[in-house]
Amino acid sequence: MTEAGQSAPRRLVSLKELEPLIREAFAAGKAFGLPVTGTSNLPTLSPNRDSILLGRADGPLKKGDLPLYRRSSGQYVLHRVVSVQKDGSYTCCGDNQCTLEPGIRPEQIIGKTVWIRRKGREFSPRHLGYRLWVWFWVLVLPRREALFRVRHAAGRLCRKLFPGKFKDHT
Repeated sequence: MTEAGQSAPRRLVSLKELEPLIREAFAAGKAFGLPVTGTSNLPTLSPNRDSILLGRADGPLKKGDLPLYRRSSGQYVLHRVVSVQKDGSYTCCGDNQCTLEPGIRPEQIIGKTVWIRRKGREFSPRHLGYRLWVWFWVLVLPRREALFRVRHAAGRLCRKLFPGKFKDHT
């Protein structure tokens, strides 16, 4: 708060700027909290509502883990591991996406999600309900495109049948 009782202005900080702080926290045995900002993990995580706590990725990741990694382009991404390859690389995909991203190497991994705050509730990624959701969502990966089309068509139908009752996301 400022002296006048107003909140200090927020400043967006890039993950490139935060990466040294994240690694410093991990070196001290601490985790690092981040807000969810993109839509690639809908419906699991919503931007401006949910947040994650990143921890050091000790050892190999497993299918279903949600790591933060840096693409070779320098872009930072939080996507789910959908398969682990024999060479130790990972194939990742956002929960709201259908396109697989193979070839993520262990040295690209910055950390993995160790705690989630979703809709105000906090839980571990080891929570049974969450693990069942992740198992199902990874299982239907080959059918996601069809599911997204059905969801989109149902939304259009609801907006036509009940004008003003549903948000238009198109």
